[in-house]
Amino acid sequence: MKKQIEISNYIYIFIMIVIFGCSAAMGQGFINEENFDDKIAKDIIAVEFWAGWNSHNQFAELEKLKQCEKYRVDIGVNSKLQNNFSVISVPTVIIFDNGIEKERFAANIMFQLEADKKTIQNSIDTIKLNKFQ
Repeated sequence: MKKQIEISNYIYIFIMIVIFGCSAAMGQGFINEENFDDKIAKDIIAVEFWAGWNSHNQFAELEKLKQCEKYRVDIGVNSKLQNNFSVISVPTVIIFDNGIEKERFAANIMFQLEADKKTIQNSIDTIKLNKFQ
């Protein structure tokens, strides 16, 4: 009986690690053409348009941004969104406020985002402060 309890405890711990570990590690969600408009409709949203073939240049600090929701769009799967927002280089980070594009940070010719976390966070903070003026 004791061995059965130990195994079930390990299974429970494993399941909790998988569930909570994966959600914590992601830090942001992925959105697609079907849910894009709903996800960006409220408040300040940072969306990184990226591609799997360029994943080593993704904006790694996206999940560290504060006072906004964070999402990624894979342009390899969601080319309609890429076209709708005229994304010509990846990664590109677009800041939306209630569904309206407020600022854009695009990659350079080497497919590297030149803006850093501090620059993008400053943009988010400015948008947030302007709501109170």
